[in-house]
Amino acid sequence: MRALSGVDRHTVLVVDDVERLSEQEADRLARFRGAVLLAGDCDPDVLAVVDAVRVPLRPIGAVEVAEMVRRRFDVEVPPELAALCLEYSGGAPGVVSDVLDVVTDLGSLPALLPRLRLPRLLRAVRRGWEVLDADAVAVARALAVLGSASLDVLCEVAGMGSFRTLAAFERLVDARLAVGEPMRVRSPALGHAIRHEMTPESREVLHGAAAQVLHRRCDPPAVVAEHVVARAEPVGASWVAPVLHDAARVHRAAGRPEQAARCLRAALREPLDGEIAERVAVAMAELHLRCGIAPRADELVRQRAVAGEWFDAVVLDWQCDEDLLGCAVPPVVPEDPERVLRELPGSGPQLALTGLGLLRRGSERLVLDLAPQLRTRLVGAERDWLTALEMWAHRAGGDHAEVARLMRDLAQASPSRGCVALGAAAFVASCVDAGRPGEAREMLVRLGYTGSLPPVWACTLLVHQRARMHLALGAARAALADAERAGAAELADQARAALDRPHRPLRGAAWDRLTPHESRIVLLVLEGETNRAIAARFGVTQRAVELHLTRVYRKVGISRRVQLSSVFGVA
Repeated sequence: MRALSGVDRHTVLVVDDVERLSEQEADRLARFRGAVLLAGDCDPDVLAVVDAVRVPLRPIGAVEVAEMVRRRFDVEVPPELAALCLEYSGGAPGVVSDVLDVVTDLGSLPALLPRLRLPRLLRAVRRGWEVLDADAVAVARALAVLGSASLDVLCEVAGMGSFRTLAAFERLVDARLAVGEPMRVRSPALGHAIRHEMTPESREVLHGAAAQVLHRRCDPPAVVAEHVVARAEPVGASWVAPVLHDAARVHRAAGRPEQAARCLRAALREPLDGEIAERVAVAMAELHLRCGIAPRADELVRQRAVAGEWFDAVVLDWQCDEDLLGCAVPPVVPEDPERVLRELPGSGPQLALTGLGLLRRGSERLVLDLAPQLRTRLVGAERDWLTALEMWAHRAGGDHAEVARLMRDLAQASPSRGCVALGAAAFVASCVDAGRPGEAREMLVRLGYTGSLPPVWACTLLVHQRARMHLALGAARAALADAERAGAAELADQARAALDRPHRPLRGAAWDRLTPHESRIVLLVLEGETNRAIAARFGVTQRAVELHLTRVYRKVGISRRVQLSSVFGVA
């Protein structure tokens, strides 16, 4: 202002953030000779002496964000990416510009945003603390940790009464750091900067307080777990591990296995009783076998004494998978495999490697001869792996009845375990050999093996045999997909050939359970007809069709319409 004191009336002065002007600065601004353009949220009475044009600030929209990104990277911006930047920045163009200065690859932007550090925004937060009182700073930090909150939750986490908290929040709104309905920090970028400005100790305290308050209010487990996982130290309360386990189930069902693993690993640090330790161990095994996320050895070993037999099963499956995953070639069979098996129990991987190697070499009779002796010495998880190996040996001998009996026993274990997948592969292979592909499909539906399977060694065998099953049932497209995934080139060629010729699927045992009318309805559903269209065809109500389908679901052990094709084939 002093430097511009001698300018003429044609000079334009643009002032941003006018709400931060002091009375002395406003008085000095009133004496400026040129035109004044004010931007920001200002009280007209305070600056009444200034002859100026006032421009209220408005956040930019998705179109402007997309244009900024397009100019920076010279590419067309997907709408979802522009919306992501807009949400993160809260419509502040300066924040968007800072983000684009840091990011070099647009494809990595979704992963980078949650942990992006913007120095200019961090400096702005620290300048804001200089003019705000302690109550406003405490409320801002609590809001940054919570994300958004009601007044009563904010009061408890900030540790202040409702009057003080509301007054402090209004000062944050005046400073353009927070907004209401719901109460929250103005943007995720600003919230991240506030959290980064805090010391680790203060963040720990606030996350712990938030977890306690939200749990007491019965908020969803995933919301509570977010604060527990953010802590470097355990909470140390008995309620924490069950909540983390429930949150992991939610994340797993929503297709977020990495977040589920974080919850389970946090649960291992908390106090665990026998039941919850067992449930956490099983959940970690499922993540490993179905999603390829291996549990850490040190975490598992710490819990061996608590989790009992289930924990031993998890460790064994994990060790077998880890050892066999690295096998680019078939397992090496020991020179004297009979001696190796007679000296068991050894390690679980040793049993699996030796047994699988013998089967691939054609020594099924040796596995069957040693199985009764081994079964008397093996316990728990080792027995399940031996059962799976026996199933393959009986399948090689053509004894489908014995394979089916062992499959019924093995199906009682968790389907997320590798030994169950290995046994299921033997059962499917035996069913196809015996001309009973429908029986194999019913078992896969029961085990939940009809969709994508875990990326582990045993499931490669299962995918291969499932491709044979699909081909026998006439589902050539499904057979081709499985054959290509399993790397079975010859089977893939057979599936491609089957696609070029019409083939009606074989009817499995499930069809025999239906009445003639139920069979007609199922056929129309498989052809893509809606319940309304089927009702019109038969001259009945739509409710009647729904009742018939419900009875069909109960007969074959499914719960949804989309599962009909996995039981009865495709039309």
